[in-house]
Amino acid sequence: MIIWGVAIVAYCLFWAWYDGFGNKISEQDLNRYMACIEQSELSEESVASYQNFFATDDGKEFFMVNLLHLKEPKSESRQLLNKYTSIFVGKLIKRAGHPYFVGLAQARNIENLNCEVVDGWTTTALMRYRSRKDLGELLVDTFRSEHHGFKLAALEKTFAFPASAILNIGSVRSLVGLVITLIAAVTHIVLVS
Repeated sequence: MIIWGVAIVAYCLFWAWYDGFGNKISEQDLNRYMACIEQSELSEESVASYQNFFATDDGKEFFMVNLLHLKEPKSESRQLLNKYTSIFVGKLIKRAGHPYFVGLAQARNIENLNCEVVDGWTTTALMRYRSRKDLGELLVDTFRSEHHGFKLAALEKTFAFPASAILNIGSVRSLVGLVITLIAAVTHIVLVS
C-alpha cells in the first residue's frame, strides 16, 4: 500500500504543479503586463488583443498556435531561433509549459479560403501554457531581452493566436499518470516476488 500511496502523492504533486490552482491575473498584474506590451513594437491591434485576452482570464491552460517564416538564409535564421528557443523554453518549462508540437512545412499553402494571401510558412509550433498569468510573466521577462532579439532577427513574419483545447488525445497528464502507475506496478511486483 505504501508504493501506491507514494504513487498517488507523486501524481498529486505533479498535477498541482502542472495545472496550478487557477490563479487569475490581478489588476496589478494586468497593468504590469500591458505596460510591457505597450512598450514593444506590436501593432495597436495586437496590443488590444493582449488586453482582451488577459482581461478575460479564466485561469486555465491554453495553447499558443505559432506559424513562423524564417528569413533567408534559413540556416542562419534557424540558429538564431534555436538560441531564442533554448532560453524561452527553459523558462516556459519552469512554469509547467512546454512545446506540444513542432513541425516543418512540407509545402506551400494547400488551402487559403477567404483570407489574405499568407504563405511561405516554414515552421509551426504549438506551445502549452499553464495559464495566461504565466504568459504575462514570460512576456515581461522576454520583451526587450537579448534572446528576444534573436527571435526578431530570425523571423521574416510570424502569426500566433491562443486556443483552448476541446479535444486533446495526447494529454501529458495521462502520460505522466501512466508512467507513475507503471513504475508503481513494477516496483510492487519486484518487492512482492
